[in-house]
Amino acid sequence: MNILSLVIVSILYVFGVFLLYISYLSKKKGDKGAYINNIFNSIIFLVSITVNLIIVNLFHFSNIDFIIFPFDVFIIVFILFFFPIFYLSVYREKKNITTRLPYNSKNHYPLFKELPLKYELYRKLTHLIVLGIIFFYFTLGFWVQNFFLNILDFFPEIISDLFLSFYNIEGDKMIFTQYLVVFLVSITLISFFTADFTRILKPELYPLKPINKILRKKELGLRFGPHISMAIGCFSIIILYGLFQPIGPIVICSSMTMAIFGDITANLIGRTIGKKTIRDTKKTYEGLIAGIIAAFISGIISLLFLNEFYSISLIFLIIGPSIGSLIVGIIDYLSLEIDDNLTNNFFLSTILFFISLLIL
Repeated sequence: MNILSLVIVSILYVFGVFLLYISYLSKKKGDKGAYINNIFNSIIFLVSITVNLIIVNLFHFSNIDFIIFPFDVFIIVFILFFFPIFYLSVYREKKNITTRLPYNSKNHYPLFKELPLKYELYRKLTHLIVLGIIFFYFTLGFWVQNFFLNILDFFPEIISDLFLSFYNIEGDKMIFTQYLVVFLVSITLISFFTADFTRILKPELYPLKPINKILRKKELGLRFGPHISMAIGCFSIIILYGLFQPIGPIVICSSMTMAIFGDITANLIGRTIGKKTIRDTKKTYEGLIAGIIAAFISGIISLLFLNEFYSISLIFLIIGPSIGSLIVGIIDYLSLEIDDNLTNNFFLSTILFFISLLIL
């Protein structure tokens, strides 16, 4: 691992320590739900980084490094620009406190117990951003790769040789897109962590207070926001299973697709036409069944799309979505304290990954 990648990994570990600290605060305050959710997020995040480093640097199971040239450089540049800009936004909030009424969380947090359907829809639509990962893996990533190849002519030979040697472009084109995806998810994590730590520890200085409108009541206070769970879920499965080409990207992309559409459908159908509730929750059996069906159909569609790039066996085309949709349904039925944005992505990808080793 080069020096810059080591610096980036160290920064991510620092964020992991902050995750554990906030988990400790939630336990100290006696918020059991927040503690369970926070500590699980923290463990998954730290373990996934550690396992990735062990696989790459000790066992050499894969030639794909964690983050490598030029994306390690890009991440450092992003950090150098992002933190000063975010600090300025926080400073502006602090300055505005002296010119307005004292901070009151009720002015910025929703007062209703359940999100209105409009905000719930906004919340679910943000999940579709994750689909961009699939396009970067199999479509946009190749465009970016070609862009790099075209501009290499303007650089000294030593740089172009370095680029080609690192990415092994003539060997496996997915290696480049793997680095690109890790880069994009990493800068997203850094942004989300910084913002959510501020929201939790210094809510009066949080510069993105309007976002609180799409947070549910239990997600306020010391609990990590759903975007944190989503980002950690995507990040963890990418650096764990993306190492294994091409099985990793296939499982990651199909799992995320099933998790997203299953969750969106279950929630919206349950909110609009659901009648029969599941135990003492607000979830409904109508939403549960609709989510399972949506996960199954979206899983088949995603695998048919991916089949254009890699040959996927008919047995996995059937078994993968079947098992995946069942997992989505079980997690939805159990209503765990852990945010399903994390559990759906992580458990679904993990189970399908080991199944795919046998039948893909």
